[in-house]
Amino acid sequence: MQVLFQRLGERLHFVVEVYESGSHFLAEVDDERPGCIVLDLMLPDATGIDVLRKLVERGCRLPVVFMSGIARVSEAVEALKLGSIDFLEKPFDIEDMSAALQRAVAIDRERRRDGLDRELLRRRFASLTPREAQVMEHIVRGAANKEVAALLGLSHKTVEVHRANVMRKTRAGSLAELVRMHVALKE
Repeated sequence: MQVLFQRLGERLHFVVEVYESGSHFLAEVDDERPGCIVLDLMLPDATGIDVLRKLVERGCRLPVVFMSGIARVSEAVEALKLGSIDFLEKPFDIEDMSAALQRAVAIDRERRRDGLDRELLRRRFASLTPREAQVMEHIVRGAANKEVAALLGLSHKTVEVHRANVMRKTRAGSLAELVRMHVALKE
């Protein structure tokens, strides 16, 4: 099986790491690295379901592809409920495994890109002063500068300066973009 996955990794241009047991894998896995995990139901020291439960408890977000030659439907359902994106029965078709791995890596890339985007937004919004954040909250709800000034007891000019700072610091090109960014960050 190890040779099969090494060859599949070469074919797909993926780096493949193989672990001798579930406990060894759990001790070594670095879920900060991009990729995916392929788990077998039967491991020398645990079940793949047990390993998957521990990954879930840790908050590991790497996509998991499950495989087994002797799985019951209940085990496949359990793996999927725990977040596995696919469950292949052995002997599996190499093209099916290839497709599952490509899908898993694509899911991981998308999640990481979205995470980076959100982290970038968090940093931009965190750079706002408390007053700029206050002004922004009113602006994204549709308040005009004069309304914000009256609500916060500021001059119209001061609100304009804060609004300009908000737009510059968040790098929003328009009010509509600022609203979209604000909504994305709150989700």
